[in-house]
Amino acid sequence: MTAHAPEKDRLLDGEDPATQIAKDARHWITVYREMIVFKEDLLARVRASIAALPKVARRDVDHDIGLIEQQLQRYQRRQEFWYARHWQLEGLIIDEEDRVVGFRDRTVTLTKRELQLLTHLASRSPSYVSARRLLVDAWHDGQLPEESLRTYIVRLRSKIGSLGAGITIMNRPRRGYALVFPDRE
Repeated sequence: MTAHAPEKDRLLDGEDPATQIAKDARHWITVYREMIVFKEDLLARVRASIAALPKVARRDVDHDIGLIEQQLQRYQRRQEFWYARHWQLEGLIIDEEDRVVGFRDRTVTLTKRELQLLTHLASRSPSYVSARRLLVDAWHDGQLPEESLRTYIVRLRSKIGSLGAGITIMNRPRRGYALVFPDRE
């Protein structure tokens, strides 16, 4: 991974791909997450209302939809860049194919579900995610009992803790779980 933004992606004011501060990367992940949610919502609303338009107007709207989709794709690329940059700044290496997470000279192997939880919590950090949301968003199964989730959280906490990276999974009643990174800056 390089520390430079792809040429085709314009940067936002203040966005510094070469930052050495992990907290900056977490900030940009949050910024792009919010922009992605907005664009996805906008696309859904425009697509829902397109059928009511006259044919002539649909062509213009189709063009606008294309532009919005391009912006959305750019935001998604920028967010992916910041995820990778964040992991790099934290000193973590994640091999999703082999489900291995490493920090310095230590590694742990995660189960598929543990990796799904870790990446989902990381994508929302430092925000809290309810247990129900985690079941639906990370595992795509809202029918699983929350006790199963708690079991996986305990296992993931232990494995991540054994890396010595200072990363923790916090739990707040009625708020859910959050992946919290130490401020090393």
